[in-house]
Amino acid sequence: MIVLRPALDGEEPLIEDIIRRSMLASYAHFLPADRFQRILDLDRPGTVARENGPNFLIAEVDGTPAGVMLLKGDYVDHLWAAPDFMGCGVGTALLAHAEELAAKAGHERLVLDCFEKNVNALAFYRARGFVVERTYDSTTYLAGEMTCRLGKDLARP
Repeated sequence: MIVLRPALDGEEPLIEDIIRRSMLASYAHFLPADRFQRILDLDRPGTVARENGPNFLIAEVDGTPAGVMLLKGDYVDHLWAAPDFMGCGVGTALLAHAEELAAKAGHERLVLDCFEKNVNALAFYRARGFVVERTYDSTTYLAGEMTCRLGKDLARP
């Protein structure tokens, strides 16, 4: 059973660990090693966890932390399922909850970004009704990697 709960103060290391392991499992399929090393050198998982820890939502499966999500208004900033739980409904549960929260907050759409080469994640989002709206160069920490902005109209509560 998947249970969603707010992150607690002090759970930043847990969030960082899930993000790091998920990135390794996901990005290894499409990102060259030197590009991935840049993410690790910049400590992206740790920085994101430390800067946003209490704002994350944690998914647990039978009491085990299995995924994390950071929702900022109508924007899914981070959505990660731990490798052992990929394909088990964790991402789907987190994304469905993001849709509910955004709709309740009065947003008409939900948006997120995904690397264009991350075909598994793109397929995941498309299967849940998201549509690629534009593609752009990820000029932040991975310049040269193309990123897709995906969006989905939300049902009104």
